[in-house]
Amino acid sequence: MSAMERLVASSKVRFIGLSNFSPREVQQAQSCLASNFIVSDQVRYSLVDRTIEDELLPFCRTKQISVLAFSPLDTGIQNFRQFDEEDVLGHVARHVGKSPVQVALNWCLCQEPVVVIVKANTIEHVQENCGAAGWRLEPGAWKALNQIRFRRRCPLERFARRMARRILQRVGRNV
Repeated sequence: MSAMERLVASSKVRFIGLSNFSPREVQQAQSCLASNFIVSDQVRYSLVDRTIEDELLPFCRTKQISVLAFSPLDTGIQNFRQFDEEDVLGHVARHVGKSPVQVALNWCLCQEPVVVIVKANTIEHVQENCGAAGWRLEPGAWKALNQIRFRRRCPLERFARRMARRILQRVGRNV
């Protein structure tokens, strides 16, 4: 973290952000900083993967840390069907005159303090993604979407994923 502060001091970066940190890890990282604040934590978050809602999202709200939601469409909007068997997302999309992608992204954007990181490898992707901003879901649509089945990764799975990432990082350094 001190190396990150040196990067800020030398104007090589403007802010310090994290990736996949738990509230406890964010606090530990922040305690290592002398003059900067952590401004973001990049984590997996979507309408169908709400692992962060119990602890990290409220923590980030209180600490004014932005949540950068990667995979806000999970592994693809087509995979929402396994969670949304009644096509609630499709019904809401038709009702508000938006695409299911735009509704799912807007649902994330309506969560304070969430910002989404979206795939944008074509002009069509960019245009569709832009259609998710500049409006808010009405309460009835919000309530309906929140009834869609979702998953929360258990602490053991989150731990295993974190350890696997660290092992891969170490292997990468030794190659």
